[in-house]
Amino acid sequence: MIYLDYAATTPMSETALTAYTEAAQKYYGNANSIHDYGTEAYQIVQLCKQKLSSFIGANETQVYLTSGGSESNLLAIEHLKEITEGHHIIISAGEHNSIRQTEEKLKNEGYEVSVVYFDQDGVININNLKRLIRKDTAIVCTQHINGEIGTIQPIEEISKLCRQNNIKLHVDAVQSFGKLDLTDTASLVDSLSISSHKIYGPKGIGLLYLKEQPRQTQTLAHFILKGNTIDIPSVVAFTAACEEAVILLEDEAKDMAKLRNVFKQSLDHEQYVHFFESEKGNQLDSIVGMAIERMDGQYVMLECNRNNFAISTGSACDVRYEKKTNTMIALQVDDETARQFFRVSFGRYTTEADVISLAQYLDHLIETEVISEVT
Repeated sequence: MIYLDYAATTPMSETALTAYTEAAQKYYGNANSIHDYGTEAYQIVQLCKQKLSSFIGANETQVYLTSGGSESNLLAIEHLKEITEGHHIIISAGEHNSIRQTEEKLKNEGYEVSVVYFDQDGVININNLKRLIRKDTAIVCTQHINGEIGTIQPIEEISKLCRQNNIKLHVDAVQSFGKLDLTDTASLVDSLSISSHKIYGPKGIGLLYLKEQPRQTQTLAHFILKGNTIDIPSVVAFTAACEEAVILLEDEAKDMAKLRNVFKQSLDHEQYVHFFESEKGNQLDSIVGMAIERMDGQYVMLECNRNNFAISTGSACDVRYEKKTNTMIALQVDDETARQFFRVSFGRYTTEADVISLAQYLDHLIETEVISEVT
């Protein structure tokens, strides 16, 4: 089967697997123990945190190891609530469910939540965001790269707007780390989330960056409780995967751009296909959001799976609920268009032959399911 769902999760790289195995064999002490084995394990964790923090321009005391992107997002919101006084929060409509599903909880806690939608090109309009800001706006939450269509949000502009209005900014960088240079990102945001399994590392671990130290309340207590026994092999493998992603970033970006071009150029019936994308500078090439005229995305995905292509109909966190994806809501498309949506995402092990084969199969589907009906 040809795997083309890298935006959902990635296989572990050989580098990460080797790092995991070696760490499991060598650093098996409990990092909280005060004997030599524990001390050695603790030192490895601190070294990893130093490396991880350097990738986003932070200090190791500002990064926390979590179970992944979703937990990082949730903890970030809790932390930012504790250090702000306003009771108005702005969330982009295309956010991951780990953020969108907190809206009801926030409202029950007395917060007002406003949603900012995307323009037709899948990018937040700064003027629309500006209109939502009030005197009591405390937090803005936005993803850096949309996981369903790959559009890149204008983080620098959003950051500037937030600073001008004394608003805290949380950025979900789960899809952008390892694809974009985030070296200076810490200076732009108040919190940031990263997930290991999106960059060829192990599942079940991620990173949370907090500009300010947590207060001695619920958030800090959570971090303390999390520190019982650290999964050192996962920490080491995550760090190795991050380091590898940063080293390969430019070369892989070129590879993804080429694969996107080859894929689109290989579609003979492109006139029946709609691509959900932004202009070149605001688009991640490895994620292709698309729809085929008069064909449900779920049907396309199932037929592709039956013919050995693994694609998806959006975020893996939405698909099983068979509901309109957050991105389709953010784009404010009609229900029929939303049903037609599906996603193809390339990765490190995708070849030109893979994307050409998929394009040929999609052409076959169009010929048999769309063109034949019309004629």
